Amino acid sequence: MKERRSVKNYLNYLCKLIIAFTLLAAVANAEPSMRKCMILPVRDSVGGAIGFKVYDLVERYLKASKWCYYQSNSEIINILTNYKNTLDQALNNPEVLKIVSEKTQAGSLIKIKLDSMAKGMNIEVTVLGPNGKDVYFNQVTAIESDEIEVIAQTVNNWLDVYEKNIPYDARVVGVLGTQFTIDLGQQAGIYNGYEINVVRPVKKQRHPLLKEIVEWRTMPIATAKLFHVGQSQAQAKILKYERETLVQVDDWILISKNTADVKNNESLEYGVQIRPDDESSSFGKLGFIAGYLNLGSGSARIDNSSSGKEIGGLNIGVGLAAEIWATRNYWAGLDIDKHFGSHSKKEGTFNSDSNSLSFSKFKLKVGYRYLPLGFFYGPQLDGYIGYGSYTYGYDNKVADGITETVYKGIFLGGKGSMPIIKDVRAHLLIEFMLSPGYEETLKIYGEADTVKSFNLEVGGSYQYSPNTAFVGAMEYISNSAEFENSDTVVKHKNLNFKIGASFNY
Repeated sequence: MKERRSVKNYLNYLCKLIIAFTLLAAVANAEPSMRKCMILPVRDSVGGAIGFKVYDLVERYLKASKWCYYQSNSEIINILTNYKNTLDQALNNPEVLKIVSEKTQAGSLIKIKLDSMAKGMNIEVTVLGPNGKDVYFNQVTAIESDEIEVIAQTVNNWLDVYEKNIPYDARVVGVLGTQFTIDLGQQAGIYNGYEINVVRPVKKQRHPLLKEIVEWRTMPIATAKLFHVGQSQAQAKILKYERETLVQVDDWILISKNTADVKNNESLEYGVQIRPDDESSSFGKLGFIAGYLNLGSGSARIDNSSSGKEIGGLNIGVGLAAEIWATRNYWAGLDIDKHFGSHSKKEGTFNSDSNSLSFSKFKLKVGYRYLPLGFFYGPQLDGYIGYGSYTYGYDNKVADGITETVYKGIFLGGKGSMPIIKDVRAHLLIEFMLSPGYEETLKIYGEADTVKSFNLEVGGSYQYSPNTAFVGAMEYISNSAEFENSDTVVKHKNLNFKIGASFNY
């Protein structure tokens, strides 16, 4: 009996040993993770006087960060020694960078270039993939300071943004049957019992102008559960396959919120982003689209020298807003709203005391976004120009002086936006038309002598996830037309509260 137990224990030990060697062999052949990063020598335009100090501060940040398993650059000294006189060329050579990645096992190669200006510094931060070609991230910032600390902090801010663009929490580094190993462990805040989703990248989407990778398309492979978590690696077992394909090395791991028997099932810390599924990791930088539900009030007022009258009431409707970002500074946008309401007499005498309203708004605009701190997710100041129209579609009632009215023309606008607390931003928007036109479906008052159009909006947003935000705002719209021949002024006003969601793409 004892001999049988001894043989059984030996076989179990041998099986575990085989699994360990198999997984180690797979790890050796796996592509480096984007969460393993290293900083290349910082190049500047003053012979390295600034670059070395910035390098030191950024390296400290990376070593202390929770998202980056920092790889020291001591391994690349020997590689780059041969390129001492042509270091700039070497750092732009994909083959050299590929060798650097292989030696250091870093999947994110961070390049920093500093160019001194008459006042301040031009900073370029680029993150390259292990093949030395794929551009995972690229931002250029001009700051009005040459202080080392300010330059380094600007670089660190952009690296924080890059971390949010990493499309996975971990990767598969070894597979044996229905069990596999991932390159994430207790130091990242995960424990036994965590459920994980396995997805596979199928396509890279590059920005049509900037040529950097902005989106990774994935397909779901399986769901699994962690059963053994070490310091830097963990093992999982398949719970369910999502399609007829097996888990492979280099598949991506997304930590699921559906955790059981874990020490902390509220959130993951240490830089690991919790994602309920692979869709939330599809987070691009081409622009955004937002949908709103609108609820508010509106009114139409007619004043002349002898009397004044007004109708008004509640409005309800929907809205759509979208932006396309050509670069991080230049953009184009579209706003469309449609409201409906039933208005009744509020003042004066009408033949009909009620009227229905169909209000619509259309705006097409292009603008420039100024970043005071050089940081995209910091304060933003937008200036823009566009063409727009406001249509007040009342039922035609000539006796009451009411007909469908349109205000349209070229408008100028400005918008300021800034973070208040983490994930919360506030904004203020002001627009006005330049010599707007005035049209009536039925000619009652004729051609207007003076037309005014004004739009004010105050609101905020909460960044729920990297690609989703909840937004809310209070909007005030005022349009008026003055007719000197008839001594009449027509005024249309709207006070609208809108709430909705915005999605980056």
